[in-house]
Amino acid sequence: MLRLLFSWAWKCAAALLLLLSLAVLNNNYSLHRMPRGEFRARLDRSVEASTNWMSSHPEILGNPSLMFMVADMEKMSGDPRLRQMLDQYRRSKYVIDPFGVYGVFGPVWARMVDPQAPVPFIDQTHVPAQGVAESLWDAYAVAPNRVMISSSQRANMFSPTKYYWGRRHHQLLSLVMYRYYNGGSEELNYTINHLAEKIARDAHFDFRVNDSYVQRNAFILGADRPDLIRSRWIELILDHQRPDGSWRYCWHGWCRGIFEFRFDDWDPGHSTVQAAWALYMLKYRYPQWTEQHYR
Repeated sequence: MLRLLFSWAWKCAAALLLLLSLAVLNNNYSLHRMPRGEFRARLDRSVEASTNWMSSHPEILGNPSLMFMVADMEKMSGDPRLRQMLDQYRRSKYVIDPFGVYGVFGPVWARMVDPQAPVPFIDQTHVPAQGVAESLWDAYAVAPNRVMISSSQRANMFSPTKYYWGRRHHQLLSLVMYRYYNGGSEELNYTINHLAEKIARDAHFDFRVNDSYVQRNAFILGADRPDLIRSRWIELILDHQRPDGSWRYCWHGWCRGIFEFRFDDWDPGHSTVQAAWALYMLKYRYPQWTEQHYR
């Protein structure tokens, strides 16, 4: 009986390993080589559909990281629908309400829409240096001369080795935002490139087309590293866009965490804006990427 159980366990493990191997291969390689014209047409349709979805879902205004992406998409494209969203954001409670969830940083987020928006001096040196202080880092990235953070928080934010997996994603976005508004340096560029390469390595093995999947591609492109993006990753993102222009947060119920499962349709705005940002960058900022990957 023990030998029989061992035999079945070995066969099940071998079958699982084979399935995982096939999933990883499918994640990185395609048997069908899409013509350049077809890819461009799909990219254009996806950008249009996702823009329509974003413009009709004002709930995404509540996330300043997403609004940074919307502002960058508008800067690249000049799309009037995105400009209308940014105008709405500038007058929203997320920017002007001092008692809102983002009240203390509201004036900072206004600068993402209006570079001349006044920002009061905000002392946040008391915030303990634990975990990933995403909102704090983003605010510091937008207005480092007006938002004070502790030396330990700044060291965490700029560390090339402290974080891993999903935490590294949010750190990279904060550094991308910092360079976007303040310019780069040799040390900053090194850290951004290092983090982007580590995230690209993770992308080779995580085949679940969920919120983290589109986030990796978007943040790597935001880090100015289109050379790390595989064409198969973008094709899978296009394949998983829903008819209404959005993307699901989870992949068949398997969400961002390895052991995170959810079967309701939760927060499609997060994944949709990130996916749209990635596709906008390929269309407007890195058109040469399409030339290199498709014929």
